[in-house]
Amino acid sequence: MDNIKPAINAAVDALKTGGRLCVISFHSLEDRIVKNEFRALTGVCVCPKDIPFCVCQKEAKLEILTRKALIPAAEEIEANPRARSAKLRAVRRV
Repeated sequence: MDNIKPAINAAVDALKTGGRLCVISFHSLEDRIVKNEFRALTGVCVCPKDIPFCVCQKEAKLEILTRKALIPAAEEIEANPRARSAKLRAVRRV
């Protein structure tokens, strides 16, 4: 669990512009870490709402390609029961 964030950051740094990164997680805690790390790297402003302009200067590194995690279809789960907990998330380097 402690290695997920550093691995994602290293993979993002290794990507060229337009490169894609896909992560498959098998546990909800892993998926939450992946989701939050992807969201943090999209460059969404984190300034307080009462400030009229952005002062955080966050720069987007990623664009999220999957709005929600992709899960296996019923046919895949029937053919491969281990796949039932898998979730796929994808991003593109900007």
